[in-house]
Amino acid sequence: MTALLHKNRLFLTIIYSLLLAMQCAVQVEAQTKAKPKSNPLQAQSSSQLVEQNTKEIGSATTELVPDPSLKITTPEKAAVNPVVNKNINTDPIEIDRVIAVVNREVITYKELLVRIRLVERQLQEAKRAVPPKDVLEKQAFERLIDESIMFQEAQNMNLRIPDQELDFIINNVAAQQNLSVEQFLANIKKDGLSEKKFRENFRRDVVISRYRERAVESKVKISDAEITDYINMRVGQANPAEDQELLYLAQILVPLQDGVSSSDLAQAREKAEAILAKVTNEVDFLQYANALVKTDKLVRVQDLGYRSIDRLPKLFIDASVNIKAGQIIPQVVRSPAGFHILKMLDRKVPSQNKTIQITQNEIRQILITQKPGVLDEDTQRRLRNYRDQVLSKTVDFGDLAKKFSEDKNTASQQGYIGWVSPGQSLPEFDVALANLRAGSVSDPIRTEFGWHLLQVINTRQTEVTLAQQKEFARAAIRQEKLDRAYQDWVRELRDSATIDLRPPYTLQK
Repeated sequence: MTALLHKNRLFLTIIYSLLLAMQCAVQVEAQTKAKPKSNPLQAQSSSQLVEQNTKEIGSATTELVPDPSLKITTPEKAAVNPVVNKNINTDPIEIDRVIAVVNREVITYKELLVRIRLVERQLQEAKRAVPPKDVLEKQAFERLIDESIMFQEAQNMNLRIPDQELDFIINNVAAQQNLSVEQFLANIKKDGLSEKKFRENFRRDVVISRYRERAVESKVKISDAEITDYINMRVGQANPAEDQELLYLAQILVPLQDGVSSSDLAQAREKAEAILAKVTNEVDFLQYANALVKTDKLVRVQDLGYRSIDRLPKLFIDASVNIKAGQIIPQVVRSPAGFHILKMLDRKVPSQNKTIQITQNEIRQILITQKPGVLDEDTQRRLRNYRDQVLSKTVDFGDLAKKFSEDKNTASQQGYIGWVSPGQSLPEFDVALANLRAGSVSDPIRTEFGWHLLQVINTRQTEVTLAQQKEFARAAIRQEKLDRAYQDWVRELRDSATIDLRPPYTLQK
């Protein structure tokens, strides 16, 4: 899975507004067990880039996907879980009616039909299978409920998009498609949407995107320690301690005893804050600290020397972000041991151009998705049969993939995924590939996408820079955090919302 690059706020807004419907389409197909999710390792076509962008923004957005794809699913503990009647009438001439009331906003049957048709068209244009109607209806309905809650919450926060700003965004959207505004709006009208209704929907989408960014995306933080741990876990000890950044910290500690009272705690904090205020103006931190301990026996001083980040407390690392050599960390750091006043005496950053050797694998796959009523044991038995045929050279892996793989993006290419590096593929793939050599075939591998069979076509040693590894790691970690944060956020919104469903939509019992 190639690293997703962090998009700036304007780009997120523009793409979100264009692809909100595709977001639902990707989500629906991902949750439809009868069809596979798109393979994150496949070389990206134009339609896949659309999905990648959708993923980044749709769920919270997810940066270097994570999602990502970024999965936008109905929270397990949602306040309401609509179940759609499979025999629901979708006749477009049926009289419109209210099908849900979300807080103070209604969702109509016509809105649901419009969303379903738009999702169907998006899937067809992307040459992807349209899920069963009941599943598509359910997921489209869920998404409308989520959007309604988000929009109302954004309004409560007085989040508005003025006409001038909306015009600017629309102009940029048109330019992204190499169209004039007039041509862009003409295309909108061809789809049966008036300019007034388009601007209304567009403004709503932008408001939701801004609200989500403020509520979720801006709060996701990633430390250098997390990046290092990610690289070491996924790539192996590729950048040992001598290749890591080295921090030279010194500290003054105001210690705390076990079972300290609230008044003693307040006094210790007050003392630490006073020391921080004084030492900030001192040229020589250690000289001041050593003089201080002579007059205050309870205070401790420590020269930590040069240490890699894996040898420092995470509290220190997090507090040291963006702190340059010679600077004092501007706030007291609290730990179970007490209150710490820290100074960055020096920091040594390894060359970002320094390269490391990694093993890349050229692979192809057969994917079998989970289906209702089909046991995992049966799917594994089927894939092992394919594996035995390939190893006995009675059939070619590519021919089997073209005929039986349910990942339509790779099946047409005989299952070909391409060259992947450690950390760029699914974690389950990394584990399997570590024990495979050129020409070998894996045992069945279980992932969130279904069951896979991998064949290693070739292996090679290649060099990547430390900067490239860190860039991918940061994006991957951000995507994972955004996924979790978005799901938690939507769940909280749903739990606090009042959702009244109308027949034929009912509460799941």
